[in-house]
Amino acid sequence: MDDASPSRSVLTDEYRFLRRLNRATGAADAIVNAIADRVPGASTRPLSLVDFGCGGADIPERFLRLAQTRGWDCSVLCTDRSEDAIDMGRARAAAGSATGSLAQAGTEFRVVDMLAAESILGARSFDVAHASLVMHHLDDESAVAGLRAMSAVARELVVWNDLIRDSLGIWGAQLSTLAASRELHHDAVVSVRRSFTMPEARAVAEAAGLLDIRVRRVRGARFVLTGVPGPLQPIPVGRPLARAEAIRFSYGTRRVLSDVSFVARSGELVHVTGANGSGKSTLLACMVGALKPSAGRAWIDQTALLPGFHPQEGGLFSALNVVANLETSARLAQVPAAERSAAVARCMREFGLEDHAARRVDRLSGGLRRRTALACAVIHTPFVLVLDEPDAGLDAGGREALVRTVESVLSRRGTVILATHASSWLDALPSFARRVEVNL
Repeated sequence: MDDASPSRSVLTDEYRFLRRLNRATGAADAIVNAIADRVPGASTRPLSLVDFGCGGADIPERFLRLAQTRGWDCSVLCTDRSEDAIDMGRARAAAGSATGSLAQAGTEFRVVDMLAAESILGARSFDVAHASLVMHHLDDESAVAGLRAMSAVARELVVWNDLIRDSLGIWGAQLSTLAASRELHHDAVVSVRRSFTMPEARAVAEAAGLLDIRVRRVRGARFVLTGVPGPLQPIPVGRPLARAEAIRFSYGTRRVLSDVSFVARSGELVHVTGANGSGKSTLLACMVGALKPSAGRAWIDQTALLPGFHPQEGGLFSALNVVANLETSARLAQVPAAERSAAVARCMREFGLEDHAARRVDRLSGGLRRRTALACAVIHTPFVLVLDEPDAGLDAGGREALVRTVESVLSRRGTVILATHASSWLDALPSFARRVEVNL
């Protein structure tokens, strides 16, 4: 389940267990019911489905059997990134064909990495894209990318069927694998603990740009999430790009943040306000991962590039000159080597640093250090920009560059999260930027 490259014997044991689990929890039934509910005219026309992480192909096999009982004309492409899994699925299909199983007639098999599905299979190439027990193997950003890849190849519906991370799910994993091997028992529990709660699954689907999202609990501590594929564009309007969920933070016995929650969507500016010492800088540091919350969770969609971060203090290598700071920031932000020189030149020009390129940062004025720090924060043209008192110490020219930078992120349907005391400069931003106030 959670081994990156398990042996054939381990796969055999796992797929035998998963066949029983999928049958008991009605995994294939959930797909049929979702299609019947959400795909108009499913019974009156041919329907194609791609299944990601098909494993032993028991879900596609049962799906086709159930579809036949409804009189549907369906075909399924079974995919997995493991060649062994695909071989085992083909063998199961061949055995089914030999015994006269009509369900296997509409099944094909192919090795496909879900995250590269669009480039391999083509955009909008299937009516329905389905994944079962796959996403919990991925981190949050990869899960968003996986759903986005499913959305890119689906014309009408995305179906995600997975475990629910709660006490019932963990108890069920332990109980259902009591007679299994120690390795399988361990993997089953780990799988549940790495999975999602239903609100988290919805948040991932929102971040992936799915529309009309519905999530429901089904048998066996599993959920089924369905959503309509969003438009094929990098950042759909209103897509959540950052989220704070009940964040708490304490310095020793002194609590600074208590259950802070907000969502920052594409095209939004989130203005964090509060008195000195209220935790604004702490919250922004938690958002970008510079600090770990005592409780709660901060999430930024890094599939839309790494976030840009301008801290209230520091953020620069004082012994390096301006150009070296920008080059280092470009490398850390994963700007491709071939594009770094152009990115450095662009930021030097936009922030008025060309005449100071060779000067060490510790010999710059406070205003020029601020300009350099801002330039470093946006060297990779991020879609999520987090700014802590970015206007402090800036002269008029620097403030104009700051306004242009924020406007650029918002116009590209990114989001800006910032804390500032002197907020009058925000009035220069375009009217299309939606403001969200978070008061600490």
